[in-house]
Amino acid sequence: MDKDHYKDMVLNQLEDGVFYQKLNGNRDKSTMSKIRKLIKEYSDNLTDKEKDYLKNFEVKTSNFYGLPKIHKSKEIQDHVENCDSMYIKINRPTDLKIRPIIAGPSCSTQRLSNLLDILLKPLCIKVPSFVRDDMDFLNYIPDRVPLDTILVSFDVISLYTNIPHELGLKAVQYWLEKYLDEIPEQNWKRYLDDCFIFWTKSEVELDKFHSMLNALNESIQFTYDSSSSKLPFLDINIIKEEEEIITDLYCKPTDTHQYLDFRSCHPSHTKRNIPFNLARRICTIVINLELRDKRLQELKNYLKRQNYPVRLIENGIKNALKIPIAELRKTVSREDKKDKQQSIPFVITHNPRNHQILNSAKGFLPILHKSEKMKDLVDKSQLIGSRRQAPNLKKLLTRAQFSTQKVAEIQKCGDPRCGTCEMLEVGQSKTLKSGTVIKPNKSMNCKSENVIYCATCPTCNKNYIGQTNRLIDRVRVHKQQIKDPSIRNSPCSEHFDRCGKGKFKIYPFFKMWTEDKIPREAKEQYFIELYKPTLNRK
Repeated sequence: MDKDHYKDMVLNQLEDGVFYQKLNGNRDKSTMSKIRKLIKEYSDNLTDKEKDYLKNFEVKTSNFYGLPKIHKSKEIQDHVENCDSMYIKINRPTDLKIRPIIAGPSCSTQRLSNLLDILLKPLCIKVPSFVRDDMDFLNYIPDRVPLDTILVSFDVISLYTNIPHELGLKAVQYWLEKYLDEIPEQNWKRYLDDCFIFWTKSEVELDKFHSMLNALNESIQFTYDSSSSKLPFLDINIIKEEEEIITDLYCKPTDTHQYLDFRSCHPSHTKRNIPFNLARRICTIVINLELRDKRLQELKNYLKRQNYPVRLIENGIKNALKIPIAELRKTVSREDKKDKQQSIPFVITHNPRNHQILNSAKGFLPILHKSEKMKDLVDKSQLIGSRRQAPNLKKLLTRAQFSTQKVAEIQKCGDPRCGTCEMLEVGQSKTLKSGTVIKPNKSMNCKSENVIYCATCPTCNKNYIGQTNRLIDRVRVHKQQIKDPSIRNSPCSEHFDRCGKGKFKIYPFFKMWTEDKIPREAKEQYFIELYKPTLNRK
């Protein structure tokens, strides 16, 4: 995708002035303070384990990115339909939109959100319109409907950026207080922001219903598609033939069916299970025998194109056809899938030339039995093998990170009360006495934390490399040790006192990714061995 085009679409989202606001600084710390205050206020309602989970973790700022909605671009669809190549090139399609994603697996509110999700999830399945996935939706599709039934699908416009906090809280309060049995059944099913209904009234009344939905809340607006013959919902194409309802597999116009090539470097069992799993999906959705056989033949052709052995494809289809439809359409929740015995994953990077070492690892489990705590954990769990993907060409040649930052540089904080500003060296690089030039990996200032720094004598330009969790505290310690020889624990303090006349300069150049002291000390030692600063020698 064109980088400038992507940047324009992302900035268009962020600069709309309605859903996003530019901040002057990072608010992770203040947010965590509010969360700790909230935990303290409701301490009696939380277990010690829950409180520890909510507040004791390393916080990282979320990243914002956008996923292009390729399947909703009419320009891209037209190019796909009229192109006989596996690849197409379109210069800045005008109707291409992006789905905004805020990736915050370690953000300050993530664990609080996760706890709320766990607490509220049991209520979701009680909502009459709830469907778990497309397989679950199949069980709610009637076999027959009135002749004049209209198939209708509704879509909420940008649902997640449009839910007011007050409305969300009101909805949660409603479901927590309402007796679920009093809610009437409705012929309406919803998966996230997509809804479906078998409409048995007139189109005029459908328009009135649509207007009523949009009048409920000005922030949440619906669009809808309708048809008297067929309409897709999730991965299912719902077809109405007079009064009979038939379900078929739905593939987006941009789907080129480029399944994993059988020659690719993936675990053998993964590739060998693909024909069966794809055939099973077809058998689950498509009941009409003639239509099902047609889709299975198409699948066979797609897989042959991806170099799957014909015999493997046919065996996969044969095994899928053996399963009764009732078993195929039986929905199982994640909770039902969980085994009573917990699992411990043994993760290795996949390489087809590597020997299988899972059994060897199991042979060393008795070592863990020496610890009573580990013995209890291991005895209740099952060690299972798991493989992570090795770096492929895409990962080696591309970067998902979209950087708009300027060159990293060191700046003074500007606080008139700061005692570090006068000691801080600023700029985008620093030259050591040896002539080596070092550049900071992140922009930093006097108040930066978890850093590796270089302290320099202003007289002879000799260097010292150290680490600290707070730069201003380290400067204070150096000053104290220069003034008081009795508390000195490093030779640099004596040198700064004698040669530097009590003065020194400091330059932070490496910002750590963690607050943990152990990797910070290891990184400090790495730079000491790399640059060999004179004042680190004892």
